[in-house]
Amino acid sequence: MNRYMPGVYVIPEDDRDRQLAAGFILHDGVDGRRIKVMPPAGGWRNVLQTFLEEYVQILRKCPDAHVVLLIDFDDQVASRRNEIDRQIPKDIKSRVYVVGPKHTPEKLKAALSENHEKIGTQLADECDTGNTNLWNHEQLVHNNLECDRLADAVKPFLFQSGL
Repeated sequence: MNRYMPGVYVIPEDDRDRQLAAGFILHDGVDGRRIKVMPPAGGWRNVLQTFLEEYVQILRKCPDAHVVLLIDFDDQVASRRNEIDRQIPKDIKSRVYVVGPKHTPEKLKAALSENHEKIGTQLADECDTGNTNLWNHEQLVHNNLECDRLADAVKPFLFQSGL
């Protein structure tokens, strides 16, 4: 990814989250040069630690960069989101997004009877078209405000359709 151009880094919690992100990138409308999925961090606390140790400085040096923390909320949406939000520095908070399934990607996969990559591609399609059927699923609906914020910031450069 070119650090002088707008882009998105995704830090996934585990391999299933990475597969969701990989599916998102596979969508025909996504400009794969503008998004980079990092290796799984190995737990939501490790996602946060990786962000704090590596990506805070990247965001401060690259004003057009954004970071998605892709975690499993393990049915602790409010407390987990609050704990992470408290640790994101205020000067870059507007370019950091915390999203993920209410429980785990496995529960999402079971509920939808699709593989993780296919789910990721479907989520990208909804981001591109503005539909919210899948995003309104009970495993994902808690992400709506964060996804709206993310779409407003990155859709113009991440999707070929732009706005």
